[in-house]
Amino acid sequence: MILIVHTYPDFIGEYSMEDRFEIGRIVRAKTISDAWYRGLNIIRNHGQVITDERGSQIREFMDLMIIIEDPYTDRIPHETAWNEERLEEYAKQLISGENTQDFEYTYGQRLRNWHGKVDQIDYVIEKLQQNPTSRRAIAVTWIPPVDTKVNEVPCMMLDDFKIRDGRIHLTTLFRSHDFGGAYPANLYGLSKLLEYVADRVGTEPGTITTISISAHIYDHDWDMVENIVKGVN
Repeated sequence: MILIVHTYPDFIGEYSMEDRFEIGRIVRAKTISDAWYRGLNIIRNHGQVITDERGSQIREFMDLMIIIEDPYTDRIPHETAWNEERLEEYAKQLISGENTQDFEYTYGQRLRNWHGKVDQIDYVIEKLQQNPTSRRAIAVTWIPPVDTKVNEVPCMMLDDFKIRDGRIHLTTLFRSHDFGGAYPANLYGLSKLLEYVADRVGTEPGTITTISISAHIYDHDWDMVENIVKGVN
C-alpha cells in the first residue's frame, strides 16, 4: 500500500453531520491534480447531501470556481480510474467531434457541429486571429430545441477563450459536474482543446478556470474520495 499525503488549507476532519448549506468558493490550484484534490476536499467537507432528479444521492457544493495555473504539469491524478490511453481517446473525441460509439451526443459534436450548422472551434480560432482582444471567442453546447426534450443533456455548457498577457486562457462552465468520476477526464480534454486552439492561433496556452454550478460526488464514490482526501491510496 502506498501512502500519499495531501494537505488542504480548509480540511476540517470528519464529515459534518449538520450538513449546513454553504455556497461559493474560489480556489487557485497549481495543477489539474491539485485542483481535483482541493475540489474533492471542499465537496466532502462542505457539501450538502441531496437526492437528485434521477434518484441518485450526491454530496453537492454549489458554485465552485477553480483556477488552474499550469494545466500541463501533473495533469493525471494518481488515484483516478482514467489511464492515459482512455484520456487521449476522450480528448480526441472532444477536439474532433467524432462520435464513433454513437452516443446521444458528445461535447465534440456540439462544439464542432452545433445543431448541424456551426463549427464553433473554427469560429473561436478565426475570431482570435482577427482580434486578439475579442470577448466573443465562445462556444456553447446547449441546443434549446433539442435539450429541453431529451433526458441526456450536456453537463459542460460553454467554453470561453480569451487572449490576455500573451496567452490564451480558457474558462469553462459546467451546470452539473461529477467531480469524483469525471473531473480528471474533463480537464485533460480541455487542456488538449486549449493546446489545439492556441497552436492554430499562434499563441501559448494559459490557465484553465472551471466554474461548476453543481460540483458533486455520487454516493458510490464516497469511500474512494474519503481515502483520497485522507491521503491513502
